[in-house]
Amino acid sequence: MEYIKLKNEAPDAVEALAGGIAHDFNNLLYAIKGRASLMLNSIKPADPLYKHILEIIRCIDQGSDITNQLLGFAKVDEYYTSLTDVNNLVRKAVKNLDLKKNIVLDVELDSRPLIIEADPDKINQVLMAIIHNAIQAMPGEGKLSVVTEYAAILNGTADAYGLNTGFFVKITITDSGIGMDDDVLKNIFIPFYSADHRAHPEKKGLGLTFAREIVQNHNGIIDVWSSPNTGSSFSIILPLEEKPDSIDISTETEKLVLGNESVLLVDDEQRVLTVGEEICRTLGYSVITVTSGKEALKIYKAKQESINLVILDMIMPEMNGLETFVELKKLNPDIKVLLSTGYSIDAKAQAMLKNGCKGYILKPYNVIDFSHKLREVLAS
Repeated sequence: MEYIKLKNEAPDAVEALAGGIAHDFNNLLYAIKGRASLMLNSIKPADPLYKHILEIIRCIDQGSDITNQLLGFAKVDEYYTSLTDVNNLVRKAVKNLDLKKNIVLDVELDSRPLIIEADPDKINQVLMAIIHNAIQAMPGEGKLSVVTEYAAILNGTADAYGLNTGFFVKITITDSGIGMDDDVLKNIFIPFYSADHRAHPEKKGLGLTFAREIVQNHNGIIDVWSSPNTGSSFSIILPLEEKPDSIDISTETEKLVLGNESVLLVDDEQRVLTVGEEICRTLGYSVITVTSGKEALKIYKAKQESINLVILDMIMPEMNGLETFVELKKLNPDIKVLLSTGYSIDAKAQAMLKNGCKGYILKPYNVIDFSHKLREVLAS
């Protein structure tokens, strides 16, 4: 795994404000999403409440996307990259799409793993921004297709795209909507650009602006084709990596994974602790909860032999996540710690991950994703 740090021109005060808002807002969303996910996993799809809970989770995810856009606009943007299968990212992006009744979804994934070096959360933001754009461009009926494939880019094409020659992964998102004329196409990546009612009227925010910036920061490009009344096609082109033997390309991510280990859960917000404890117990774990780094050290010192994993919040008063992690490592250099944060991967989180923290998960998350992350960290 690798870190990439990118600095924009936002003042430090704006960065601090954005970070504080994101932390508090994501903690609130986590408390809501955690309970909604628990309910969703305890009822069957045929239950009349199922669709309502699913819609609540979709709304929470949209709120989280807005928070991420705020962070991207107003702070140092740090990418936490790993080897990632694009097919899995697409599966996750389309899983809970809020499609209109008359829109047909067609997903065609390459049968081979398409491995890139990327920050999966950032690429998910790109996919969701473009997919949302496509859905809004089809006010009536239509077809949305998402296709993944290998792409070989040779000399002539590489020069035109401004890329090096080589092998790439191509994700193409196509809609049959109202399309865009040349004037609109020239401006769609401009922040807060607003087209007229005939062509992508929702382009009043930062979604596509950030999408292009993220792709460029991954050494890729977004290629766009469109014309009025014939739809639009966005192609995300990213450098292909060799598939290593160690990467897990399993697609079995739709089911809860249970455990029976002991977890120490550390967070200064009681509502976050309450939901986190309930989720962990639902997954089969025994849980000890504490509200501060000092309490965590006291408990871990006394019960170190019986605690298998520490789930640690970053933003806490008196002793933050990094300071707590450093002291825990002194007690046990081989301790397994999962960072749970509602902010993003900032300098403190980066220091933790570089110095033995086994992984991170961003709030708000659902029960299924959390269950897989726990097993991943415990197996590390």
